[in-house]
Amino acid sequence: MFGAPEKSPWAIRGLQKTPTGRNVILRLAENSLMHNEIADFIKQKVSVLPVNHLTYSTGPRGSHRLRLAAANFLKEEFKSRRPLGIDNILITPGLASAIDALAWTFCDEGDAILIPQPLYNGFKVDALNRSNVQVVGVSYTGVEGYTTLDDLFDPEVNRKAITRALDRAKTNGIKVKALLISNPHNPLGRCYPPETLEVFARACGKNDLHFISDEIYAKSTFQNPAIRDAVPFLSTLSLDFSGILDATRHHILYGASKDFCANGLRLGLVCTRNEGVMGAISSISIFSWSPHLIQDVWAAMLENKSWLAAFTAEKAERMVVNHRITTSFLREHNIRYFDTNAGLFIWVDLRHMITSPEDSQHQLILDSLDVETTIKKTCKQREVQIADICMKHGVLVAPGHVYMAEEHGWFRLTFTVGKDALQEGLNRFLEALKEAEAHTPQA
Repeated sequence: MFGAPEKSPWAIRGLQKTPTGRNVILRLAENSLMHNEIADFIKQKVSVLPVNHLTYSTGPRGSHRLRLAAANFLKEEFKSRRPLGIDNILITPGLASAIDALAWTFCDEGDAILIPQPLYNGFKVDALNRSNVQVVGVSYTGVEGYTTLDDLFDPEVNRKAITRALDRAKTNGIKVKALLISNPHNPLGRCYPPETLEVFARACGKNDLHFISDEIYAKSTFQNPAIRDAVPFLSTLSLDFSGILDATRHHILYGASKDFCANGLRLGLVCTRNEGVMGAISSISIFSWSPHLIQDVWAAMLENKSWLAAFTAEKAERMVVNHRITTSFLREHNIRYFDTNAGLFIWVDLRHMITSPEDSQHQLILDSLDVETTIKKTCKQREVQIADICMKHGVLVAPGHVYMAEEHGWFRLTFTVGKDALQEGLNRFLEALKEAEAHTPQA
């Protein structure tokens, strides 16, 4: 994806033009690999129905057609254990709106939502901006059994980490109302095993919390031979939480942005069996009402099962190709990364660039690059510096501290852009890292 430094809410102040006058944007979680197919489908399959699309129709909860199509999709593709109908689905203009609405519904001002770290940076905005709800990160540093990123998906490690996070919140007088996870995980690009999902549900049931599962990358998984016995995506809808968590405290989020390569459609949904939650969100949904014409664009995709199957398969193949291009490039240039099999991005390891290898304390610092150390400010500034150097070279990547990463030096890099843009972006990334390494500061 090439982008001009246009003046918009997404533009970066001070962004300078590159020699080509365009910037390669690898910091946004967008999948442009199937844009042409989506555009063709919309042109061919969608028609305007005056009664449905030019009136208030079925109101702000969402079009009847989309809610029915979404319920059927979740039953079939997410393997829901319980029946779902239109009364369990509420349509929102993207998941930012959905999380905002749930935070407003569950929390009073100053209450908190618990989220495992690292976490999608948008969660902080979604919860805070209107409802003034805190995001409390689940820290894993110091938890018994945690040594590598793989351990962040371990059930016992998560049980201990959540227990500790809740205890700390209570000590600090913070009232936690919900646990929010992203599955598949953003930014780590892995799926939680069922045992860990059960740990989350059990913790919520034990502590009277709402369990919110953001599953927006459910159909953005792919084969990666580097991961032995990769955990496949499993929706929390498919699991039996009876006796563990009341069904009215379990809520699933999904949307069109990632799996359907359509961030701009601004369509998401809340799936819940809680009538009170449906009523509360409905009471404010008039302020975030997606046009029914746009809603029925997504409905048409969900209803056309043969097209959807072919689309999903082709998308996965293209993601595999781009992922292979990216990881091969990184390996060729000795750039480390965390292997993924889901999502649109790779978690790139630049921890070695945070301080100078010549510094006598370098390895000690590398071993303690968590956000609680006294060098936190310096390391964060170094991440920003590396991102700024990348920007100067015309490629935009996201530093790990914006995701509340517990170690400094990680960066999220999106690989689901066109091949030409991807190759150009990787080349620019490499040149930027060469400059950044030449300016690695002494600790």
